[in-house]
Amino acid sequence: MVEMANEVAKIVFPDFKYSWLAEEFRQKLPRELDFNIEAANAIRCKEIFKENPRIRVPEIIEAKDRVLVMSFEEGISVASVKKLSE
Repeated sequence: MVEMANEVAKIVFPDFKYSWLAEEFRQKLPRELDFNIEAANAIRCKEIFKENPRIRVPEIIEAKDRVLVMSFEEGISVASVKKLSE
C-alpha cells in the first residue's frame, strides 16, 4: 500500500522529493503510537530525573496499546523554552 501511494504521488506530483517519508512512517509510526512503549519511556524518565525536584513526570495509571492514562501535573511544558528560562 505504501509503495502504491508513493507511485501515485510521483505521477500526480512529479516534483515531490519526499517519497522516503512513506517508508519512514510505515516503519516508525506503529512504535510511536504504541502507548505501552510510551509508558515505559515515562517510567524510565521518572527514574532518570528522580533526584531533580524541578522535573515531574506523570504517574502511569494504565497503559494499553492504544490507551495511556496518566496523572495530571501542573507546571510548564518542556516545549515552553521561554517560560523555562525565566
